[in-house]
Amino acid sequence: MRKIRILLVGCPSLAHVIRHLFNDRPEFEVVGSLRGLRGLAQHADRLRPELIVANVKPVRTGISAVVVAIRASSPLSRLILICPTSDLIMGGGRCGADACLDQETLVRRLVPTASTLSAQMQRN
Repeated sequence: MRKIRILLVGCPSLAHVIRHLFNDRPEFEVVGSLRGLRGLAQHADRLRPELIVANVKPVRTGISAVVVAIRASSPLSRLILICPTSDLIMGGGRCGADACLDQETLVRRLVPTASTLSAQMQRN
């Protein structure tokens, strides 16, 4: 079985939670994590993630700038944004994220959302 490679962007504590959520899922592999957008292009080029999960809160830039930077660094990756507010969730969808989740539902919805995007990738 081919694993979907995941790159995490955001604070280390959230990255730890996300790693734990994917730990028992053999179809996924967390291949790296970054604190912010610095170095994203190099990591994405080296790691070739199919999925990027990014927490927009610590990035401290506009959500549009986050999506543009991630898309430029890894244009073929699917993107799930973790957002602290509903305004950012709506903005993330308008800016081109494949999915946006709020921090409150992250634990319940991240793996099913990643599975849905994975299935879409395999059909394309």
